Amino acid sequence: MTIYFVAGEVSADNHGAALMRCLRELDSELQFVGRGGPQMREVAGEQFKNWIADAAVLGLWEVLRKYGYFREQFHETLREIRESKPDAVVLIDYPGFNLRLARTLRRQAPRQKIIYYISPQVWAWDRGRIKRMAHFIDLVLCIFPFEVDLYNQVGLRALFVGHPMIERLPDRKIETQRDPNLIGLFPGSRSREVRKIVPIMLETARELRKHNRNLRFEVAAASKQLAREMKPAVDALDQSQDGEAIQI
Repeated sequence: MTIYFVAGEVSADNHGAALMRCLRELDSELQFVGRGGPQMREVAGEQFKNWIADAAVLGLWEVLRKYGYFREQFHETLREIRESKPDAVVLIDYPGFNLRLARTLRRQAPRQKIIYYISPQVWAWDRGRIKRMAHFIDLVLCIFPFEVDLYNQVGLRALFVGHPMIERLPDRKIETQRDPNLIGLFPGSRSREVRKIVPIMLETARELRKHNRNLRFEVAAASKQLAREMKPAVDALDQSQDGEAIQI
């Protein structure tokens, strides 16, 4: 059995790789093809395309600037699906690309099984899309329980599979008291996004510490690569008293 995956962001690469590993535990003969990031490629093999660095964009301007690239990749993805003849196509988040891909794929290959994992949050920004999605998606794997009813109401089959981040957290009871002086900073999972947001977050942290020197901050990195990219900005604070209070 062959499954074609499409993931376009670091977080989707993380979750896609975890899904691949789980599927391989059920069937070691499964073949994975498609496009995603380094973690998915490590599981799938050399034939899997790593396009995350180019695919992860932030804002309308970056999308327009790379329109030619995305148009080329869109048609290349359709061609790869036609040639590989997968038993199923699994789309992970990345709605700007994946929803259009699913709609076109349904028109070109009506019998193709299309599964959406980590569905777009259309319930927050465009509920009208939920009904339209039922025409070109066969199954939605939801990470929030309330999403299931929203999709089922329009005839779109949906299953709650749990949030992938919960699977990665240790299953233990927290006995230590929560630290009211600890603040988490979450700059995102796209490299360009992180480069723009981290300096603003760090400057905000410094301003907050002017009013409360007990505050500490921990910056969440979506990958080891992003942690390395953020480290110089954090290290630059080491010359001040704020450096020790901010960790990645």
